[in-house]
Amino acid sequence: MRWESLREYRTRAGQSDRRGDSGWTPQADVSETDDSFVVVAELPGVRRADVDVAATADTLTIRGHRPDPGCEPACYVRLERGHGPFVRRFTFPSRLAVDAVQADMKDGILTITLPKAADARGRRVEVS
Repeated sequence: MRWESLREYRTRAGQSDRRGDSGWTPQADVSETDDSFVVVAELPGVRRADVDVAATADTLTIRGHRPDPGCEPACYVRLERGHGPFVRRFTFPSRLAVDAVQADMKDGILTITLPKAADARGRRVEVS
């Protein structure tokens, strides 16, 4: 399969949020609770200072850069771990409480908690 065909397939398959043009895309899990969404991304070798997290009313964007390993390509027998810039975008079905978003990075794992906006949460309605 030609590279361009693969890129078109990925876009059609709904993976257009994965902008892995640099050769690598961090893996991420997204979960939902009653009150929030939680995104856990694997960023081994990425320094905290090289990660930027931005949230809007319904979107999370993670940008960053993993440094080049620093060896000439000729010295590698195999090179599988990508490096360079990356961008991941996630769109959520509920509005987010942008001011309450929290991000923590420990041991190469970035955990972002995105509380749902008060008006996005359901509420129990008493029937009178």
